[in-house]
Amino acid sequence: MSENNHSPVERQRRMLEYINLSRAVHLQELAAHFGVSEATIRRDLDELSRQGAVIRTHGGAMRVEKSTAYESRYQERITQQQQEKERIALEAAKLVKNGDTVFIDAGTTAFSIAKAISNLERITIITNDLFTAAQLEMQPSSRVMVTGGMRRSGYHELIGAVAEDFIRSTHADIAFIGVDGIDLMGNVCSSNFEEMGVKRMMLRTAKRTVIVADHQKIGRTALVRICDLKDADLLITDSFIPAERLKKLRKVAGDIILA
Repeated sequence: MSENNHSPVERQRRMLEYINLSRAVHLQELAAHFGVSEATIRRDLDELSRQGAVIRTHGGAMRVEKSTAYESRYQERITQQQQEKERIALEAAKLVKNGDTVFIDAGTTAFSIAKAISNLERITIITNDLFTAAQLEMQPSSRVMVTGGMRRSGYHELIGAVAEDFIRSTHADIAFIGVDGIDLMGNVCSSNFEEMGVKRMMLRTAKRTVIVADHQKIGRTALVRICDLKDADLLITDSFIPAERLKKLRKVAGDIILA
């Protein structure tokens, strides 16, 4: 499929990756690379700029330089590494069986996992993500439970003592937890203090815990340390992770599955 046959969301996802690699680009360069008009490129860049994903410049755009404290908005995240997240979700779904109770963390990778397991029978999904709870279509024999708690401003997730107490009082067969970074020493990190408590409670309460992270999060750090990678039973990432990083990661991880 040629680039100009991609949907706008997919094209913008690829464009963001291209800009992040190139640091700064011109309209003509993007138009030639993606096989679309400069007018289309302008609209795509305006949308990415509106999301805070790029900085518009005269005649082009440049990437946003992100510190370890940076946290992208949901609208930006959902277009990033979309194919990788779907592959991770398919691997995660293989770990769930009919009748299981599953913790699903907030975030776009976790939402992909929820969709991937929604065809199973008699499962219970417990989530602190309002978007996941509202969008998920499941089998009649299954159910979705929402933790309750305080909604984070600008996000779909519920946090705080109420959410943590709900998770503490329930028992899940497996938990899928998304993160913002995993450094090569095995530190699992988040960009936000507020969501740390819910993630840690899921890790503590579930029978089996799975960290999910696409390859771009491997080798990165973020503001808050959630746990050590070996505190989880499994890491699922995608096969685009560089071989050298994977080699180092295996020394500080338990099991790793490449999607």
